[in-house]
Amino acid sequence: MKITDVSVVVHERPLPPGMPLPPMRMGVLRIRTDEGIEGNTFISPPGPDITDQIVSLVKPLLIGRDPLDIGAIWHELWDKRRSMHSTVQGHVDVALWDIAGKAADLPVHRLLGTVRQELPAYISSWVHHDSATYAEEAVAYKEQGFTAYKLHPPTQRRMLRGERGVTIADDIDACQLVRDRVGEQYRLMLDSAWAYSYPEAVSVGRAIEDLDYYWYEDPLPTGDIHGYRRLKQQLSIPIMATEMTEGGLYALAPWLVNEATDFLRGDVVVKGGITGMMKIAHLAEAFHMNCELHDAYNALNNVATLHVAMAIRNCEYFEVIVIHPPGQYDTAHFSYGLTEPIRIDASGNAHAPDRPGLGYDIDWELISATQLAEIN
Repeated sequence: MKITDVSVVVHERPLPPGMPLPPMRMGVLRIRTDEGIEGNTFISPPGPDITDQIVSLVKPLLIGRDPLDIGAIWHELWDKRRSMHSTVQGHVDVALWDIAGKAADLPVHRLLGTVRQELPAYISSWVHHDSATYAEEAVAYKEQGFTAYKLHPPTQRRMLRGERGVTIADDIDACQLVRDRVGEQYRLMLDSAWAYSYPEAVSVGRAIEDLDYYWYEDPLPTGDIHGYRRLKQQLSIPIMATEMTEGGLYALAPWLVNEATDFLRGDVVVKGGITGMMKIAHLAEAFHMNCELHDAYNALNNVATLHVAMAIRNCEYFEVIVIHPPGQYDTAHFSYGLTEPIRIDASGNAHAPDRPGLGYDIDWELISATQLAEIN
């Protein structure tokens, strides 16, 4: 089997009603072969640096290659990382695994080595304007069966929108109200997304320790390994870092040997695809640590994340980010671009795909309706 063509279909995706954002552009990566097997993944957003690099730099490397040479191609793309956007390797890797699964007539997780068929999903909030909205959302999803809820707190509005006057007191108040509303036994997490100074991170960490939050994610700037080590010495709540740490697999060993995080973290887009995340998960396993998987920015990459999660033991949750009105879990939005939704059952569990490749079909009719171009 040989790769015969590589292209990116660019289209416009509408966002849910009430979102103060214009429609966003998305891409579908298509890697075709001489045996009629095609591998895909979604790209969001498909900026010119990504699509142009896939077509101008990666396509010549892939044409005529056996798509099952996934490991060799992964390393070749890593060697070219300085000339390419950091996500290009991940997108190409996911599409190649899709081909491999279809060629073998097996779901990708079977090729990786399945360890389970389901795992709990947690709701990951949007950034809200008041504590009551977080509490309302957490209660609504608890009632729908989701077993955990994670806040992206109000101070993120300082970073996202430049708002002044939002302080860690607002974050602590939101965390407190959510705990009060969902009860003592419900699992909660906080993802501060690099918003705090060191003193702020200590103060918030101590507050959510008292509220029995399960983990404390990304409170400090992404590369501040010294600050994270100091923070871990001050707090007992588990710290999660490395989501956006540059350098992929090869940058993470110092975080482990310096005891700067209690979990490794990443996704198939930023951390080198399915191949990259499997390597990172195994690195964490060697240190008896979890590797928690981040939302992968769109439906088909979230499916790729599911395959990784089903093939490793040291991941506890599947992340479901919600950017629509509180409590309205929108399967159409979370599964945008697929012919069927990514299923979360009544017990809050996500399930292993059971069809070949990534196991979900692309809704080409939906995508064609807003197609802008096919770049090849």
